[in-house]
Amino acid sequence: MLRFFMIITVAALLSACATGRELSKSCSALTSKAAVKTLSSTVTVSLRTADRHISGRGVMLYRRPDHLRLIILSPFGTTVMDTLVAGENITIVYPATGVAYQGRIKDLPAKAGQRGFAMLRWVLDSEPQSGSPADGVIGRTSVNGSLERITLRDGLVVEKSLKSGELVSYRKYENLSNICLPMELQMETADGDRVKLNLEDPEANTELELTAFTIRLQGLRLFPLSELKAQ
Repeated sequence: MLRFFMIITVAALLSACATGRELSKSCSALTSKAAVKTLSSTVTVSLRTADRHISGRGVMLYRRPDHLRLIILSPFGTTVMDTLVAGENITIVYPATGVAYQGRIKDLPAKAGQRGFAMLRWVLDSEPQSGSPADGVIGRTSVNGSLERITLRDGLVVEKSLKSGELVSYRKYENLSNICLPMELQMETADGDRVKLNLEDPEANTELELTAFTIRLQGLRLFPLSELKAQ
């Protein structure tokens, strides 16, 4: 579980104050906001479950609409875990043990401690649709096909939830070249795990080729997701 959530920090976005980026206008003052097409960043995460509290660091690459790569790094800079999402499929690699797991996101076993990963595409789809009110609560069909409840404030999504129990809060929005990104995400899975995500030194809408979302499996032992256990 630790290894997974060290990189899921993907979603948490932008520490513009720390990087000295110009923030000439607040997000709420923008009349036209650019959409996030690609995102890359180092990330930090704090995970709290019923029996543990852990934190870590990693690297994230995201290409809209459905390509995501998350890399967990050890304190020495070596790769602990490399995870790739492409559409509805997921590949998880543990280089140190030479094993990889592959399958559909919906088949992630609950006891593996990584069910939160299935939330990622939903969490990253945080832009209000055209015609949405600046403030209030709306419902729409999510990228996962289920009905989601969205809370808007000043034209920004501040919270989303699903009937199945998943919840995400978007906090500390900053303006990066007319792209509004939340510095902090707080997620809660249906199982009650809580994840706090933060982004460091992000780059938005730069070119990311599909080759960046390729994991080499040669020489690895490949298993189905059903055999994945908590790490």
